[in-house]
Amino acid sequence: MTSKKEYFNQRNSSLLKDNRSYAAKREVETIIFLLKEFFNFNLNPGLSILDLGSGDKFLKDEFVSRGIFYNNYDINDLNFETDKFNYENNKFDLIISLAVLEHIKSPDLFLSECKRVLKNNSCLFLSTPNWKYSKNNFFDDVTHVKPYSPNSLKQFLEIKGFKEVKIMPNLRCKSKWWYQGKYKFFKANYFLPFTNNVKFIPNFLKGKAKGMFAIAKK
Repeated sequence: MTSKKEYFNQRNSSLLKDNRSYAAKREVETIIFLLKEFFNFNLNPGLSILDLGSGDKFLKDEFVSRGIFYNNYDINDLNFETDKFNYENNKFDLIISLAVLEHIKSPDLFLSECKRVLKNNSCLFLSTPNWKYSKNNFFDDVTHVKPYSPNSLKQFLEIKGFKEVKIMPNLRCKSKWWYQGKYKFFKANYFLPFTNNVKFIPNFLKGKAKGMFAIAKK
């Protein structure tokens, strides 16, 4: 087993069971909200998704409960830098890949495969650290190899052929105002006084995101 696989296996096993359902619910609700607000894309029952970097599939139950067909790959299934996905072209309505891109040194094949297996006008939903706000501790994670800024991530996705690319803070369960505007990343870091792991604080005061979401269409 490689050191990277060992790292992710340890991370997956360390997820607290009592926080699991709550975290998954917030993650899925945020994805659904942002797709609707910014792309008028409804994740309706009967659609299919591919979760890349799925860990222990902690999002699966939330999607399945909404009638979504859930598929996944993780680091034990294939190498995201060198392996193609074992799916036919134009199969999925949505691909999500949370906290994966920063671990891939050469993501060209990974994004090409995402585009290949997505249906036309379907969506890609990514998250990764925002280098502008995480550079002081980005490489504290030994498996981080490739940082992105909002501009570089947008440019890279456009180079790979994705359309209508939108980059925004990776806040969870906030109103649309937090995700848009010239100062959206500043708002996410300095307007919210508490992080999500601070207890006994109302959720509307919590967030403080140092990462970003990227949403794009095929």
